[in-house]
Amino acid sequence: MIKTKKAQAGLEFLLVFSILTIFATMFFIMIFSNTSQGRTKNDQEVTEDMANFLQQELILAEKVEDGYHRNFTLPEKISGKEYDVMTSGYSLTVNTSKVTSHRGIPRTAGNFITGSENIIIKNGTLPNIFINLQ
Repeated sequence: MIKTKKAQAGLEFLLVFSILTIFATMFFIMIFSNTSQGRTKNDQEVTEDMANFLQQELILAEKVEDGYHRNFTLPEKISGKEYDVMTSGYSLTVNTSKVTSHRGIPRTAGNFITGSENIIIKNGTLPNIFINLQ
């Protein structure tokens, strides 16, 4: 009789321990999932902000008179990640390893350089807006 009570207590302990382990594992998986989603959302927001900034710079250059000249430096990394900026005709793409953002822009020639000084110039020739071309 004493051996069965000890065996039953051992089985009950294993059952409770197993259930607690399952709940703890599910809890950590949910936390990790939410943290991962938060990072992805933050990366998306930072990439969108950079794309919006560059789009607004080019729209401003389009609206002002010929002779416009603007210098600014782009950071080497955004949100701790390296990124690329590509322009082609009427589109701008900001791309990190996980997130891509596209924007429509005025017709331009040239490309932005990350981690370096960039120059936007507007003159009377077509296309009117030049990036890092002098």
